[in-house]
Amino acid sequence: MPSLLKLKTFFKKLWAWCKKNWKLLVGLSIPLIIGIVAGRSPGARKIISRIREDYKKEIDVIDKSHEKELLDRAAATEKYIEVIEKVEEKYKEEKKDLDNKKRDEVKKILRDHKDDPDEITKRLSELTGFSIHIS
Repeated sequence: MPSLLKLKTFFKKLWAWCKKNWKLLVGLSIPLIIGIVAGRSPGARKIISRIREDYKKEIDVIDKSHEKELLDRAAATEKYIEVIEKVEEKYKEEKKDLDNKKRDEVKKILRDHKDDPDEITKRLSELTGFSIHIS
């Protein structure tokens, strides 16, 4: 009889501990249950492998778009430098100086009309008074 009372007391203490730490028990049991179910069903393995493949594809897409963005930025920077050099060259030919205000306006024109070279050419000609062709 005393061992039965000890066993009963132990289960009461265990139950009190489980009620207090139920979140921990649930957190530990979910991965165990998923592992058991996934290990037994071949369909779960296919799903998990598909999820991994989709993740890898998504990472590849992100990497490619990042590389494209870097290339686009580099191209935009090169175009900006090329345009500034052409504008400065025209100013030197006319014996004038290109001040920072006009340089900033050129940068703004390039930013606003980056996909339309004809509009860039037109705006730069209006700003500077020179005929500068941008391709």
